[in-house]
Amino acid sequence: MRYIKVFFLVLLFFLVMMLFVQNQASFSDSVTLTFDPMFAPAMTSAAIPRYALLLISFALGAAVVLLMLMWDRMTLAGRASSARRRAASLQKQLDKLAAAKQKVEESLKEAEARAEASEARAKEAEKRAEEAEKSAEAAEKRAEKAEAAMQSAAE
Repeated sequence: MRYIKVFFLVLLFFLVMMLFVQNQASFSDSVTLTFDPMFAPAMTSAAIPRYALLLISFALGAAVVLLMLMWDRMTLAGRASSARRRAASLQKQLDKLAAAKQKVEESLKEAEARAEASEARAKEAEKRAEEAEKSAEAAEKRAEKAEAAMQSAAE
């Protein structure tokens, strides 16, 4: 793309040079410019050749375009810097949220571990209670047998 631009610029320069060479007599004629506003006295320029007028117009146009491009570049640089600041701010928020999420996940894991430990203790307590019930039933049966044996011995 860069080479194509250079080629077109060289081609344009060549065509403009041909225009000046072929019309040199016409461009050498002098022109006097006048400016007559209604609220001020009329102004007249010194006689200048047409090619000088063309060159001055081209230089002024190039300067205006350069100023517009510089203005646009500064505007875009401002937008880019504000976008960078916003991105940094959002990244900080994301980091904070990620840290908070990690803390919540850790506390959730701790709570799950505590719940599992509580469940295991509850199961152990149930087993002990069942064993105690069985022991109580066995003791009750023995007591009944002993009571029955005492009653039969007493008779």
